[in-house]
Amino acid sequence: MKELFDHHNQSVETYWDKLEKHRQNPIIKSFLEIPEHIALLIEVRNQPTAELKKKLDDTFREFYFNIRFTTYLSQTIYFNAINYDKKIKLISERYQLVLDRPLKEDGELTFLDLLSSSENMENTDIFIASSTIGDHLTSYEIFHAIQSLTENQQQVLSLAYIYGLNDSEIACSLNKSQQAVSKSHTKALRKIREIIETELRRKGQ
Repeated sequence: MKELFDHHNQSVETYWDKLEKHRQNPIIKSFLEIPEHIALLIEVRNQPTAELKKKLDDTFREFYFNIRFTTYLSQTIYFNAINYDKKIKLISERYQLVLDRPLKEDGELTFLDLLSSSENMENTDIFIASSTIGDHLTSYEIFHAIQSLTENQQQVLSLAYIYGLNDSEIACSLNKSQQAVSKSHTKALRKIREIIETELRRKGQ
């Protein structure tokens, strides 16, 4: 994948030969579905300068990172959700008899009734809202990068990768325009990538 858009010492013919070879690759197909990327490819073909080749290379690297990062977050949060559900089920089964007991010897109200009452729904909402994307990460590098984002960017990522909302749904939830949310989402991913790459270079990886 990396060699396809490597801008060093490649003729424009080499770009297109490799593009044809990898055209059916899902990532390449996704990359080429974006009009701006097609326009950039055409620009490189018409003017195969080193600067344009590097721009194409950098554009693809960012696109590829976003896919990998999105996949990582989705998988991490998915498995965390499964483990969380398992823990909840275990606790529920273990303490079901306790939950079903009346709060008073001569009463019928149980702990379960109390927990499920509408008066306690606010506490549930607060618990859900307090879950941030950092709570679901096991990678120190990514956690550190997430912490460097603005509160708004972290909120957008949390809604996207914890609650599975798309940019349009996030915009409605935050009462913002979809364009503003998409811009914030993109900038957040770009900043995370830059921080991680800097950290890896520092470690010599």
